Amino acid sequence: MRKALKRAATELNEKLAKAQGYITRMEASVDSGLAGATARIALVIDESDFRPKCVLWVNEVGRSERVALLRAQEKINIRLAKLRGEVAGFYQKFITPPLPKRAYATLIVAVNEEVPEKVGKLSSSERRDRLAVVLRLLGNDPKAINLAQVAKTLGVSRDKIYNDLKELGIER
Repeated sequence: MRKALKRAATELNEKLAKAQGYITRMEASVDSGLAGATARIALVIDESDFRPKCVLWVNEVGRSERVALLRAQEKINIRLAKLRGEVAGFYQKFITPPLPKRAYATLIVAVNEEVPEKVGKLSSSERRDRLAVVLRLLGNDPKAINLAQVAKTLGVSRDKIYNDLKELGIER
């Protein structure tokens, strides 16, 4: 199941990083059987505004559905806390195989991230986060931005922007 979820979410998140708009609705389904697992995630995108967006997922096991759900909620909430934004869609499913005391909880969450208003004096991490969002919106192509203008807008030197790119693992 985890492999199917990872594949579906990774493919979708790669497309979302380049797509204009924001998520207005999510439908999902997961199934597990003898032939393997499948995960399907469908999104409705409103193209009138541009926001960073992503799909998160967890699949946790427990002695019961309750324990599996508590574990899944804990993990997804940790990941959600790292994002600034709003939940646009949510899916939950339990799978209980014919094994004693074993249940799986799957959670899939669609998130529209906030675009912060503040541009003035940002901390290094806020500036890098902002730069990472801009790069994702531009297909992760650092040549698509004017570093001098970005530095001017953020009130820092071009060297700081180069260092930020390096910290993000991006060479220009």
